[in-house]
Amino acid sequence: MSNDDDKGDDNPLDKTSVVTSETLKMRLDEAETSPPAVVLLMGPARYVGRQWLLNMTEMVVGRAYESHIFVEDRSISKRHGKFFTKDGNVFYEDLNSTNGTEVNGRKVAAQEPIALRNNDQLKCGNVIFKFLDQGNLETFTHKNTYDRTQLDPLTQIYNKGALLATGEEIVRKGLQGNFSVVVIVFDLDNFKMVNDTYGHQAGDYVLREMASLIQNQLIRSEDFFARFGGEEFCLILSGSPLQRGVEVAERIRSTIADYEFKYNDTDLPVTVSMGVAVLEPGMADWKDLFEKADKAAYLSKQGGKNRVSTI
Repeated sequence: MSNDDDKGDDNPLDKTSVVTSETLKMRLDEAETSPPAVVLLMGPARYVGRQWLLNMTEMVVGRAYESHIFVEDRSISKRHGKFFTKDGNVFYEDLNSTNGTEVNGRKVAAQEPIALRNNDQLKCGNVIFKFLDQGNLETFTHKNTYDRTQLDPLTQIYNKGALLATGEEIVRKGLQGNFSVVVIVFDLDNFKMVNDTYGHQAGDYVLREMASLIQNQLIRSEDFFARFGGEEFCLILSGSPLQRGVEVAERIRSTIADYEFKYNDTDLPVTVSMGVAVLEPGMADWKDLFEKADKAAYLSKQGGKNRVSTI
């Protein structure tokens, strides 16, 4: 609660955050080690602001599902161009794209590599990227800013907005490329009772601890893990068959059931009910796949909770 003296004080200087010199040095040191990157400035709304680190020798940008920098826009060719590193410099090469590439407003010839400089803008079809050279502070600050829009502040895993965007993209890739996508939906059993009995801080502790346990110990770094509701979570496994999804879900379920969630010297009862579904040819989009996994999770609830179900 604010003091009376604070009311009506609109001086913006009073709201300026102060960063210690030690923190600033740490941020600058981290920025200096950041690899080159490209940021999407203009294009489909769901991609605007996304950043890709150019941390591989060669990275293809295009509309094909296997592209390293995948942007679903009809103005971009399936293999539009590629970024590659040579002798410490980053180059871009147009791969005979239909709509061509411009760098800083000048069209580049196909298959003729052009060296990139910091803040160069590349127009691939109707999509515009900005190149950030190695050690650019903007790469670091942009990542932090973008992450804040993508991460759940309590658990520090992805949020609902990131889940919807990523889920839609992965399912489109799966349908286009004919590869498997598994979705696991789950939520905590009797979570309202935990909040009502032990307090909301205890509930927050459970959510943070469980998310950290799963993220750091039970899934792969390439798996996509998100919180999309109060006690509701979703995990996307790309390129995995249904059986692996069931095995991952069971590992998560059993680990959580056996884990000691202790808050203020009190053991808290925590279990989860899980549903697993795999992308099928008849499915039209992300919504179809998610709803099937959600229905399977409901079966786990109806069947006695603390279990894994499929449909």
